Amino acid sequence: MLWHDKRMLFMFLVAPLALSIVVCNAFGGHIVKDIPLAAVDGNSSAQTRALIDAFDETDRFNVTYVVTDQDEALQLLEEGKVLGVVVIPADYARSLQLGQQAEVLIGVNSANNIIGNSAVVSAMQVVKTVSAQIAVKSFVAAGSTVDDALAKAAPISTVLRPWFNSQFSYLTYLGLGLTGLIFYQLFLMTVSTAFAEEKKEGILSGKTTVKESVIHFFNKYIFYGVTGYLNILVNYYAIITIFDFPMRGNKEDLAILCGCYVLCMLGVGALFGTLCKNTIHCIQWLMALTYPLFILSGFSWPLTEMSDTLVKAAQFLPPTHFLSPIRNIVLMGVGFETENIAYSRDMLLYLALATFFLSFLAFLWKVYRAGKKEKPQMAKKEVVQA
Repeated sequence: MLWHDKRMLFMFLVAPLALSIVVCNAFGGHIVKDIPLAAVDGNSSAQTRALIDAFDETDRFNVTYVVTDQDEALQLLEEGKVLGVVVIPADYARSLQLGQQAEVLIGVNSANNIIGNSAVVSAMQVVKTVSAQIAVKSFVAAGSTVDDALAKAAPISTVLRPWFNSQFSYLTYLGLGLTGLIFYQLFLMTVSTAFAEEKKEGILSGKTTVKESVIHFFNKYIFYGVTGYLNILVNYYAIITIFDFPMRGNKEDLAILCGCYVLCMLGVGALFGTLCKNTIHCIQWLMALTYPLFILSGFSWPLTEMSDTLVKAAQFLPPTHFLSPIRNIVLMGVGFETENIAYSRDMLLYLALATFFLSFLAFLWKVYRAGKKEKPQMAKKEVVQA
């Protein structure tokens, strides 16, 4: 059936990897760069030009407009021509010359949090660097050594060492989880629609024996389990290789967790397909539930910031125990020796067993109902033939 349905074959075997590559490519830049800025220079001077150049020389910003009026800069922001504004007051140079603190306004478009947060952090770093350079020059001019000037300008030295994602890369942050989410949606759709097709195949029409129906159920379960497991392993191997993810964890741990995930999704898909009236109903339910489940998984937004009710509900969702743990295995090098990864593996197995028994019982119930409906019809045919 799968071989003759080319569309479903594509969605099952090709689409997960193809879409994962497309999605990861979208984050191929790793970080937000070249954010367009408008600089408001109220009093063009060497000092203001130095500050503007400091923004323009970083890879995070691109000063595309230099204007003299703040309203003009805000208009550029509203029109979407820039995503940030740097307002340098008219008394900026004079304040520096008098040894006073000069105030610079940084405005960003925070409608997109990723761009807004990146712009704020990067802008503060630029201003801090320029401010420290000015202070050091001032102290050196007053007779201090460079080391003494640095100590006075920045009495506290900070060394930042971001572990596991040193570039703050969005590809590293999102790529592995989105690969799992894409596979989750397409695999569930394939499995659930395959089980929903049982009515068309005659398995749930009452025309086959209970034994034949059960054998058919297990054949389909095993087929999609084996092919789905091989599929997800190929997907992660390709994504990790193509996009150079640092595989710090144990490959066996990754393979085992993928197997538990596939078993869990297999049970959910079989249950959906058996209970839904037809394939359209399956697809509608899956499309409606995929993205809420992604949010509740705690992958993009931490569970600690959700209500207790949502946190408890999230413990019974397969993505909760796969999307974040798989990222931790690959990037952090942790495995089943840690309590949280072992807990995720166990929960996936529990959910897999529960959904398997529920789907099997639902299947038997459908077979029984179909058999009851078929018997009177068979009896009528026999009477007519007689």
